[in-house]
Amino acid sequence: MRISFGKWSGVVLSSVLLAALVSACGSSNKEGTASPSGTVAPSAQASESAPSSEALPVVTLNIVYPGDPQPDQDAVTAALEKKLAEDGVNVKLKYQYIPWGDYFQKLPIMLATGDQVDIMWTDPNLLGTFVKSNSIAPLDEALAKNGQAIVAALDEKYWPPVTVNGKKYGVPAGALGTTKGYYTATLRKDLREKYGLPEVKTMDDLLAYAEAVKTNNPEMIVFNEPPAGFLRGEPVQSTASDGIVFNYATLKAEAKYDRPQTMEDARFSRMLYEKGYIDKDVMVGRDIRADFNSGKAAIGGGDVYEYNNYARNIAVDGAQVEFVSIPLTTEPYMPTTTWNFQSVAATSKNIDRAILFLNWIQQSEDNYDMMTNGIKGTHYDVKDGAIVVPEGADAAKIGYAPPEWMWQNPKFLKPKASDAPDFMQQLQDFDKNTKLFSPIMGFNFDQTPVKTELAAMSTIENKYKYGITAGVLDPETAVPEYGAELKKAGLDKVIAEFQKQADAFLAEK
Repeated sequence: MRISFGKWSGVVLSSVLLAALVSACGSSNKEGTASPSGTVAPSAQASESAPSSEALPVVTLNIVYPGDPQPDQDAVTAALEKKLAEDGVNVKLKYQYIPWGDYFQKLPIMLATGDQVDIMWTDPNLLGTFVKSNSIAPLDEALAKNGQAIVAALDEKYWPPVTVNGKKYGVPAGALGTTKGYYTATLRKDLREKYGLPEVKTMDDLLAYAEAVKTNNPEMIVFNEPPAGFLRGEPVQSTASDGIVFNYATLKAEAKYDRPQTMEDARFSRMLYEKGYIDKDVMVGRDIRADFNSGKAAIGGGDVYEYNNYARNIAVDGAQVEFVSIPLTTEPYMPTTTWNFQSVAATSKNIDRAILFLNWIQQSEDNYDMMTNGIKGTHYDVKDGAIVVPEGADAAKIGYAPPEWMWQNPKFLKPKASDAPDFMQQLQDFDKNTKLFSPIMGFNFDQTPVKTELAAMSTIENKYKYGITAGVLDPETAVPEYGAELKKAGLDKVIAEFQKQADAFLAEK
């Protein structure tokens, strides 16, 4: 559910990540108290076999997640523990939530200082860092022993992002909607129809809509955030720096601001800005979701999940919204199949049991629903296949809405009654035509050899990137100046190091 819009995504995340939206190689056979045979009892395996007479000892799993604690977490945890005991898993769950703003700083310290951590959320950056520091455990043995339901739930395409040197270091979420190569946004369907315009399927259609909005509603912001992205060309993937992209066709890292497509993008953004389609005060931070939901903006940038948020929250009488997806590249592609993983600390004494617990979640729809939605009849009910608020309950006071995107299983994923009517279909269809996967999926760039150069380039990025993306800066001068300053800061050295590591990764594959 992540999408990058440079500076503006930071504005959204700061106000919504809030709503949300990232190995001492010990053996995976660690448990607080081993059973006499030294193996995990089969009662909680994916086969759902009959409980063993040899019960597993109770252990506590320390789970660390980003975000804020759920108000009803204790009640749901008690229900989960009861069901886990009935199913022979026998674990207690101890949750610790770290605010998003602190998570990426505090979690590494916890792991380095030996704090009690078993399961934790990781993303591509965290996972790569933790593998290099031996802070998280390889999970292949534990998955082979206790992860049959996990493996059955997740298509093989989800495993490359968590696989390093042939070993799996996380349990990936079964994400949907990760394809790139499109411009995606939410439009005001009622305005489009009012102006007699056809469905928006091309960039020309989008510009016709933008012009109609500006002509008829000059006070409106057209784009609530600049429509960044390559307008045409072969698939290229962003990397560790704004100055570098990885080209799928050539398998080479390239200087982004030397590419003709980059100048073309910048000129397009400048045109939108000069026509007034992008707000003159775009560089001033504001709540861009609120702009669209209050009727101040006519186009809300973002992916299918953002479309669903807009559909739920728009507060304009008679407003209707629709999702648009416009092809930008010769072929849609996936730079990654998932952004979210659950890893296990290398210092955990309960690696097998941690995987057994994560496997239990995927073992049945009832288990998954309890983990995801809470106590049935209290926090949720199911009606016509959708999650609904229980009769008599106050939707505003439902105290359990955890991050399903951490353990998402596409087979068990259900729409909410408040979702846009076509949200689930849009989400399930978004990746269906994608056949091109990133050749460097799962590659983690070790920045250590060029950290000085990357730091210098980052400072320059703040000077140019957002102004170019928003059309505020004249691309005829800003793009070549930016490219030249990046090279002075060491861009060529960073590209060479990235290519060296990428070539080694590709050779291993």
